[in-house]
Amino acid sequence: MASSLPVTAERRVRRRPQEVDESEERKSESESEPCPYRITGKAWTRFALSFVVLYAVLAASIFSVFAFQDQSPALIQGVGEREVTPGGEASFTIQVKNPSILKKDITLNLEKDLPSGWMASFCDETQCFFESCSVTLDSLGEKSYFVHVITDETGQAGTVSVEMVHQGEIQKDITFTVTTTKQADFTLELTSSERELSEVAFDVLIVNTGNVEDSFTVSLPPGVAARVSEDAVTLKPGEKKELTVYIEGSSAVNTSLIVTSREGVSRTLYLINEQALTYDFEMYAAKDFYIEEEEATISFDIINTGDAPDTFSVSATCLAPEWEVACTPQALDLEAKKSGRIVLSVKRGKGKSASIIATASSTSGLSKNIKLNIFLQETQGKTVLAEYFTGTWCYVCGYGERALRQLAEEIENLIVLVYHLKDDIETSGSAKRATGLYGFTDTVSTLVVNGTKYAYYSSGGEGAIYFKYKKIIEEMMAEPLKAEIYVSGRTVESVAYITAEIHSYTSGTYDVYFVLFKNNFEYRGEIKQYIVRDVTGPQRVTLLGEVLVSTEFILPAGEPYEGYGVVVIIQDPRTLEVLQATQYML
Repeated sequence: MASSLPVTAERRVRRRPQEVDESEERKSESESEPCPYRITGKAWTRFALSFVVLYAVLAASIFSVFAFQDQSPALIQGVGEREVTPGGEASFTIQVKNPSILKKDITLNLEKDLPSGWMASFCDETQCFFESCSVTLDSLGEKSYFVHVITDETGQAGTVSVEMVHQGEIQKDITFTVTTTKQADFTLELTSSERELSEVAFDVLIVNTGNVEDSFTVSLPPGVAARVSEDAVTLKPGEKKELTVYIEGSSAVNTSLIVTSREGVSRTLYLINEQALTYDFEMYAAKDFYIEEEEATISFDIINTGDAPDTFSVSATCLAPEWEVACTPQALDLEAKKSGRIVLSVKRGKGKSASIIATASSTSGLSKNIKLNIFLQETQGKTVLAEYFTGTWCYVCGYGERALRQLAEEIENLIVLVYHLKDDIETSGSAKRATGLYGFTDTVSTLVVNGTKYAYYSSGGEGAIYFKYKKIIEEMMAEPLKAEIYVSGRTVESVAYITAEIHSYTSGTYDVYFVLFKNNFEYRGEIKQYIVRDVTGPQRVTLLGEVLVSTEFILPAGEPYEGYGVVVIIQDPRTLEVLQATQYML
């Protein structure tokens, strides 16, 4: 009995191996079952990884948005090089793009490195710019421009650069290159000849009008006793050189001069020197005269252009019924290169106009006549002055210029003046009104009608501009007449003397301008009208009844007066209103 108790206790605490294994297995299965309210280590890892990825995507999106907003504008060019014939035109395209969702303000500057005589500008769809322009691009916006380069006969290569400035800094600089085909050419001109004892000196001017450097050799026919100041010269494009050719001969000289260039171009110039005329003269007078009284006086000038004194007998005939005319004096003695005035006393007859033929005969055997037209002074009527500001570098300005030319042909009392800015037609005189009065620099395609500015009427084509301008001008034409201007003038050699008689129907202080213009102005094969060449004034006057104002213009030496005219303008110095204007052809 005693020996059995320990056995019983051992049985209570010991389990069979099979039971132990089954118990451990159930415990292991119990621990491995998932609990819906418990996050294990693997779940924490997946959660953290998802959070990091989401944060990175969000950060990248925010960064992309701000980076997209801060992108700078882009300047995109097309073809960068072109070759044209001398005197031709090359055009290039550029685009300005804003890749940002924000508006961008930019400035485009045009830098030029061009031969003398070449011009460049850039234009959008409505206007052209000579130096720079500013533009605002909307979100994701873009704008196209066209760069135009006009070449000349001289120079073979040139470049223009377009700078894009954003926020005060140059963002991009693109360059366009224009080259012209090789062309050798030159002109040969006899500028003067002078007899010196036993020889005649001929001054000959050679101008290299090609676009390449060239050498020129001078030769004369065999047997001609002559010498040349330089037998050969080398000239760059556009350069000129004057040579003197001395030819022996006590009497008349009649020979030829041959100049041949290294590039194979040859020109012939005939050298002729006959005995100069000792006697000659000219007669000058205003084209038209206006008179009010029954008896009036008009005048004309005789200029002795010969090399010796001469005496001139003068007579006049009136070509109208019952009109009478008498000359004072009837004979005039003039020294060489001197002038004298003949006064004609005119008595009115029938009709409102008459023509007078004045004849001068010299003791040297020369005879010439001049025609003077006389009109009874009548009411002038209201006129409208249209001043157009343009430039040959402006690609779209020709529309407005042609529209005004057509309107001037249709409207009797319309006066047109065309001012050129920043090109080789512009003169210092024409800039007095463009820059000095209106403050224009390179503002083109701008119309000023009786002092009122109408800017950028150049889009829509020539037809649309014509009707816009016509409406403006007709409205001005309906305004009341405030003054009348009667102009007379005369020309002596290269000087034109102009006098304006102003009849005012209002009082006040005004400025009087005289504008010299030229019709049939030829430029690059195109005939232009109403081109301003010079401006005098302002002359400050107080209008009250009748006022006389005079001025004078120096015309280009040797150029005929045909085509030149003068416009007299009365303008308010404060409001710039044009009170009245009139036109007078020389």
